[in-house]
Amino acid sequence: MSEIYEQARAWFEANWDPDRPVGEWWELLAGSGYGFPHWPQGRFGLGLDHAGSAEVDRARADCAAFGPPNGIGPTLVAPTLFAHGPELLTDRYLADIATGRELWCQLFSEPGAGSDLAGLATRAERDGDRWIVDGQKVWTSGGHLARRAVLMARTDPAVTKHRGITFFAIDLDQPGVEVRPLRDMTGDSEFNEVFLTDAEVRADDVLGELNDGWRVAMTMLAVERDLDAVGHDGGGDVIHDVDLAEPAGRVQHGQRHGSLSGFSYTTGSLKDEVTAELVASSLAARPRRDDEAVGAVLRQRRVDAWARRWLLDANGARQVHASVAKNHNAELCRQLRDLGFVAGGLHATLSGPDAVDGGHFLKMALFTQGMSLAGGTDQVQRNIVGERVLGLPKEPDPGRDLPFNAVPGR
Repeated sequence: MSEIYEQARAWFEANWDPDRPVGEWWELLAGSGYGFPHWPQGRFGLGLDHAGSAEVDRARADCAAFGPPNGIGPTLVAPTLFAHGPELLTDRYLADIATGRELWCQLFSEPGAGSDLAGLATRAERDGDRWIVDGQKVWTSGGHLARRAVLMARTDPAVTKHRGITFFAIDLDQPGVEVRPLRDMTGDSEFNEVFLTDAEVRADDVLGELNDGWRVAMTMLAVERDLDAVGHDGGGDVIHDVDLAEPAGRVQHGQRHGSLSGFSYTTGSLKDEVTAELVASSLAARPRRDDEAVGAVLRQRRVDAWARRWLLDANGARQVHASVAKNHNAELCRQLRDLGFVAGGLHATLSGPDAVDGGHFLKMALFTQGMSLAGGTDQVQRNIVGERVLGLPKEPDPGRDLPFNAVPGR
């Protein structure tokens, strides 16, 4: 056992109490650095690398202790604050992120700016000590629960579309923000459209530099596409709003047995090992399990193990481009989904109380296609690899070098 593991194990054994309220546990976890060990020292972390963070997570799992908050705030906003600051905003927001007191979402995509995110039309205009924001965002995961959001808005339309964008933090609890949930085919309403009408942002709530928001956004999207690389996944415990006064053990039990552990609408990610587990549950529900179906599941699991060894180095860190890893995971989950339907037969199509597994496999299967869209489509990822890794010519874009306000249709 490593020294990191032994120290972490001792801390969790001494401090984990399932009767402790979630809010108190998260405060304690954040203060110890064991909640987010890959974060910098002095910033609720220990500054550990991927391997060290994995040792802390293993110690927590061995003690069956509840994990830290998950979702947009810890997994995406915090790393972006560390990379771009300013310190003012890190001081302002990080504590509430680390302790789960505030949930965040991303206001990125728009009806006319999805894959071409740089074509966004939401605008922000300076008015004294505030910015006034007008526009519409869509496919906002968790927007109906979030108190705050990171926002991309155009602050200078007289320059090319990739310039003139600023990256803001915005309070969603104000009259100028309207959130409308969108129901997806799983039956849930995790996505939203958000309307901004004279919404206000404080003048200093800018991540990075003015008109340099595209670079900040690329940092966040890179983290989103390669969450495994940070060495920590928040434990796969809580991705939605919880009652901070409720005992942590009760919330932990409800999350692990009442929903998909490792299945995150918030980040658009689904671990392939979780998919394999659900495929196995679908197979177990099959009244007659033939050898061919069983063999197929076992062969796929061997492929999974090989693929993970190829994607990760000896220390468990990602060794391929994030876009390659994202597309691999999306394809692997599609294969496992299809295999699960073959193995489970009609039983795999059942949901709710009629399903042996409570309908978890079917919900995963329905959501799987979304993994090819969230965080950038498969096609966009291939373009990124072609252009940035292989050095191929950029995709034709007649408006790339024009000022945004001169692009036809804008």
